[in-house]
Amino acid sequence: MNTRDRKDRMFEAVEGLNGFSSLRDVIVSFIEEGVDPDILIRDMTDILALLTEQHEEMMMEVMDQLVGHCAVTQRILPRPEPGDPDFGIR
Repeated sequence: MNTRDRKDRMFEAVEGLNGFSSLRDVIVSFIEEGVDPDILIRDMTDILALLTEQHEEMMMEVMDQLVGHCAVTQRILPRPEPGDPDFGIR
């Protein structure tokens, strides 16, 4: 899937009825397809300027969950903690 298609899917998801959960589901599906999280963050950042304030907040919340700036139970990707064998790898 190319960049434009990914961004279109993200934009449609966040602007849809269940914006936050739909966007989160789209991001999870991209991760499962093997899209690099850094690419997704870049795509999401590009979209922010096109969104209303409400949708921008949803996008930023999903971004936080993707990079791990949230409760452990809300993280999209497991992030290693200090003391874990793979800490510092990602």
